[in-house]
Amino acid sequence: MLEELADRLHIHSSEGHERAKALHSDVQRALEEDDHEGLGERFTEEAVEFESEHPDLADFLRRLADYLGAAGI
Repeated sequence: MLEELADRLHIHSSEGHERAKALHSDVQRALEEDDHEGLGERFTEEAVEFESEHPDLADFLRRLADYLGAAGI
């Protein structure tokens, strides 16, 4: 799911481009280092920011945050 998120963030190039770029970097780092600490909370916060421009991405971020929370991350 993190890889799918990285792909989705990569294609967004609107007002949230810088925000998506920063989140993409954090996701890539989490994948490389296998360190997912705090990502669920970050995804929830970012979902709010992406809601108006990219509701599909916001929904995906929320689902991913729920998934990480269920996994205890």
